[in-house]
Amino acid sequence: MNTKSLTKSQKLVNKRDKLDSNRTTKTKTFYIKYEKELSVVDKILLSTFQRKYLYHAIDDILYFSKSTSIKQDNLLALLYSPVLFVHNNFAIDFFDIWINEIYITRAPKHNKFLANDNSILEPFSYITLTLSYTYKSPKKKPESLW
Repeated sequence: MNTKSLTKSQKLVNKRDKLDSNRTTKTKTFYIKYEKELSVVDKILLSTFQRKYLYHAIDDILYFSKSTSIKQDNLLALLYSPVLFVHNNFAIDFFDIWINEIYITRAPKHNKFLANDNSILEPFSYITLTLSYTYKSPKKKPESLW
C-alpha cells in the first residue's frame, strides 16, 4: 500500500466542507413597530422563536393560536414581512432562513401636546427581529471547449 504524507500547504478537507464551501451565512436585523397589544402568551410564543427555522416558527404560530385567527394573522404578518424582504431582495430560499434573535420592548405612547397630563394613550411594542440566512454564491459557468 502506497501512502503519502501531507505537506504544510495541503490540508485534509472533509467531504461535507467540500460540498458546503460555496455557502455563506449572513444576518439581517429588522426593527418592527407593532401597534397592537401583545398578550402574555404571544410574548412567550415569540420568545421561543430564537434559533429556530422559519417554518418551525410558522408551525408553532399555527398550532398554538388556533383560537383567535386575528391574533394568528397578526403574528404571521409580523414574520412574513421581513422574511419576504429577505427572500425577494437576496433570492434566499425559505428553508434557508432562521430566526436568530427576537426581542420585545414595550414603549408607551405619550401625548406630547398635553403638557400637564402625561397620560398614556395606547401602548405599542418594538420588536427587534434578527434573521440569519445561508445562500450559495453563484457558480461560474464553465467555458466551452470550442
